Amino acid sequence: MSGPPKAPEAPAAFSPEDMARRRRRSIALALVLGGLVVFFFVVTLVKTGPAILNRPL
Repeated sequence: MSGPPKAPEAPAAFSPEDMARRRRRSIALALVLGGLVVFFFVVTLVKTGPAILNRPL
């Protein structure tokens, strides 16, 4: 064998630029997912039609 296993290196600290880029990416992903939720909700309402308001409670 090649010897004892090496300890993992400590993770590098993120620079402020990396953190800002990560935050923008997270916000963009949240907006896309939120848009999909709204899209599916609207499609569901359109497919159901106006009959959704005429149901017994």
